[in-house]
Amino acid sequence: MTIIIFAAIVLIAIFINPITEEHKQAVKSVVNRVVQNSVSENTSDMENFGVLLGSSLVEKLVENSVIRDNYLLFSITKISWKGESRNIGYGVFGNVFLSDKVKEAFQDKENN
Repeated sequence: MTIIIFAAIVLIAIFINPITEEHKQAVKSVVNRVVQNSVSENTSDMENFGVLLGSSLVEKLVENSVIRDNYLLFSITKISWKGESRNIGYGVFGNVFLSDKVKEAFQDKENN
């Protein structure tokens, strides 16, 4: 009975492991949150336009640089930049979890 339950959990993990697009969407979500906070705090129309233009560039960057390594039961979110790849999160049971360092990096950029 225990083996059947374990096998069922493994099969569920395999079938609902997040796809690449879900990993990219998780990173875009963090970026969009930071951009929205920045737009609401800025008063100048030119600053708002610059922030929005920057966000569209960041989304393209995310689309081209975020990759997913699939290990069947789970997956790892990586970002590849200038030939170097770094782990920034993981996906398991249909969810993607990003490192707090990613969120802090975007918030630090926004505050500067």
